[in-house]
Amino acid sequence: MVVSHELGALAADVHTQDLFHNTPMFGMAGGVVSFANLDASSYEKPNPGGFRRLLIIKSKDIDGVWPKLADITAGEIVEAPEFVTGAKLAEYSFPDGSFDLTDASDGDPGFQSFKHAGTFMMAGFGKALTAEIMKHLNAGCILIGEMNDNQFAVAGTSDNPLYVKTAFSSGKKGAEKRGYTCKAEQDGFMFGVTPLKAEIAAQLPLIAAV
Repeated sequence: MVVSHELGALAADVHTQDLFHNTPMFGMAGGVVSFANLDASSYEKPNPGGFRRLLIIKSKDIDGVWPKLADITAGEIVEAPEFVTGAKLAEYSFPDGSFDLTDASDGDPGFQSFKHAGTFMMAGFGKALTAEIMKHLNAGCILIGEMNDNQFAVAGTSDNPLYVKTAFSSGKKGAEKRGYTCKAEQDGFMFGVTPLKAEIAAQLPLIAAV
């Protein structure tokens, strides 16, 4: 006859066997590893903030959807956009330290997505600036920035573009800033601000410098 304490031992052994045979073990052959080892300390490596260049194009100047999730491989955009005939990117010069791009993931579990945002300044006042500002009214765009470590980053997509909103200040006296603060943001993205492969960035058609 099997006594109660022996039944308990048998049950514990069965549960233990089930655990070892049916549960994926991290780091073991055939197991599941969700994350990767990553050194994100930038130890003994420079990590400068900021941008040296700002490239911009209207979303309607791109034929189709770009960038899309399928254009991203290993965390980098590896496919070039297709442009409508004659379309080129413009480059905005900006006061030093006044341009940045940001992203943020948001939403409850099961409903999360990304938000993109960009901010830059335009120093000065005059007909050339006011004419350029008018081009942004109800017209979405994609921002591409070249960082100070030569990486390129993309914010916005042709099917979910950023809309630039501007605010002008004349300044009250000579030492105060006169110019435009430009802010753009959009949510509902499948990915955050993403690096653009250097070879793709080098092929982008730019408006000739004046």
